[in-house]
Amino acid sequence: MIIRPAHEDDLDAVYGICLVTGDSGRDASGLYSDPRLIGHIYAAPYVLLAPHLAFVVADEEGVAGYVVGTEDARSWERRLEQAWWPSLRRRYVDPDVSRRSAWTPDQCLAHLLHHPKADPAVVCGSYPAHLHMNVLPRLQGQGVGFALLDRWIVAAASCGVRAAHVGVSPANIRGARFWTRAGFAELQAPQDGNDALWLGRLI
Repeated sequence: MIIRPAHEDDLDAVYGICLVTGDSGRDASGLYSDPRLIGHIYAAPYVLLAPHLAFVVADEEGVAGYVVGTEDARSWERRLEQAWWPSLRRRYVDPDVSRRSAWTPDQCLAHLLHHPKADPAVVCGSYPAHLHMNVLPRLQGQGVGFALLDRWIVAAASCGVRAAHVGVSPANIRGARFWTRAGFAELQAPQDGNDALWLGRLI
């Protein structure tokens, strides 16, 4: 097993991992008709636009996990508006909000492409960096997540990062337990339609 910087050639694997861990840590393949849609939001832009903070773990079967992130969530949101969302918005229709109750999971994600949710200001103020990490089941429970996180923290610290946050679905109990064990503490944030559990850690 090795942990190395992510490359553009890893994108297919990263998209795949994002999908099969995309239902609160469980396989989301059955939820979405477009298998790359969730990765467009939560994984691929980091590999392409912030490769200095993107790492993958690979074993004899191939890439089996990744960690990606950015030094500053607010700056990242502006960068996505300029360099990432425009092309995707031309490909995916913004669904009619008057029919929200009938939206498919794909339409829910398409709406996020057009109307991305900003991380809470109270979180970004004290913990400006953010990251995402997913590992396939075959490498879970072996310390791989902690090793990936350590690699990311070293790289982030070298960029001047002093505090970072993550957002976790409340349904992802195993994920929340991992972040807590890794030193992240729950943060108080307003519930403004985003039901994520926010956790932060000094670096």
